[in-house]
Amino acid sequence: MGKKKESYKSKNTWIVFSIVAVLALVIGGYIWYSNITSYVATIENEKITGAEYRYFLSTVKYQMEADADLEDEASRKAFWDSKVQGTDAKEVAKQRALDSVKEYKVQLMKANENGIFLNDNDLKRVEESTNQFLNSIAQASQMLAGSIDNVKGTEEAIKEMYGISISECKTIFKNLRLIYKFIEEEQKKMTVTDEEMKTRYDEDKDIFDTVKVRQILLSTWNSESKEPMTDEEKKEVYKRAEEILEKIDQGEDMEDMAVELSDDAGAEKNKGLIEVDYSKTLIDELEPFTSWAVKNKIGDTGIVETDYGYHISRIEERTNYAEATIKVKNVILSERYEDILSEWVKEPKYDIIKNDFALKRVKI
Repeated sequence: MGKKKESYKSKNTWIVFSIVAVLALVIGGYIWYSNITSYVATIENEKITGAEYRYFLSTVKYQMEADADLEDEASRKAFWDSKVQGTDAKEVAKQRALDSVKEYKVQLMKANENGIFLNDNDLKRVEESTNQFLNSIAQASQMLAGSIDNVKGTEEAIKEMYGISISECKTIFKNLRLIYKFIEEEQKKMTVTDEEMKTRYDEDKDIFDTVKVRQILLSTWNSESKEPMTDEEKKEVYKRAEEILEKIDQGEDMEDMAVELSDDAGAEKNKGLIEVDYSKTLIDELEPFTSWAVKNKIGDTGIVETDYGYHISRIEERTNYAEATIKVKNVILSERYEDILSEWVKEPKYDIIKNDFALKRVKI
């Protein structure tokens, strides 16, 4: 009987030991996997974390999709299965993300080396910018959800869209603020002469000027069906636009006409006057109108077609060099800093050592 008990006890001990051993292997394997996939590369023994890489990869991904002007999920899938200049689109995105995160990391290292730190005001700004970003993620999630039942929480939404947690997002935004302060300090060391600024302004007035345009919008959308007008209907609208422009060129009050005739909801309040600068030319839906505005001079009139309709337009005001000097100087400083940064990232000490095991497991 005693031998049986001993044997039974021994067997139980072996089973417990086996379970503990298996658990140890599982936990050990999980820890190893978590550690080996927690970073995608190193620079000077500094790890580029998986979260940092996924953030930049998502940013690159959404930019590439925007540049490709994809219309639906099918075209988006087809794009990522295609090639960009002979290279798989996914690999292009991954390389661009690696280049971006390398610049980010080099600047962060430089900021730390130079003793840059965040004060209370900086931390407040980080909190504000992080909240704005998270709000935009939540709004995008709601738009994509299709129904209230499918709306995701912010944590889940940012995980799905950027592959990072809210906590990781806050860390990245803190680092970006630190880099911003470092760039400011570096630019303070640079000197830009009036001659340089004037020359640059004369070369690129369209980029630097702010233009005030008065417009009367005649919509080319059917007010009842909410569908685009037919070509015949648009011809009638354009003919009406020409008649209105002729009256304006003959001296009729455009302010009153904008309030009375414009289909723009804000016309009653602003009397058709809107402010345009080069940044607005990047908005695809308005690009023909904004490009026309920045390329013309005070008093010029015209009819410009956008997706919204026909814009009967007149340039009312345009900034000059004296008013644009700060903008010109900032552009020159930014370009100079970019030149310096491009040299930094070429230095051998900042060569990336890839963690291919982790990189291959990052999906687009």
